[in-house]
Amino acid sequence: MDKVTVSVWLTVAIIANFFDAIFTLRAISLGVEEANPIMAWALDISPFFFVMLKLGIFTVAICFLAEKKPRLLRPVAILYVMIVAWHLAWLSQII
Repeated sequence: MDKVTVSVWLTVAIIANFFDAIFTLRAISLGVEEANPIMAWALDISPFFFVMLKLGIFTVAICFLAEKKPRLLRPVAILYVMIVAWHLAWLSQII
């Protein structure tokens, strides 16, 4: 995979992860509970800490993946785009 393609998929994954964090906060404000116990703990500290932890851990992991196994970037990015689509579908039903 060439460097431009790696950069594109890396960017898509990071942006989708950011929107996942924002939409998760919205869902939680509507009464949904965070299923991941580590992220639930982060939310108990503060929403800001939750977002920073989520973005930080994911960014380190996805950059490592881009360096070591770049062929896996596309499926991870697509998975996160699907998660964002799921959030949007769910939110559109309750608004």
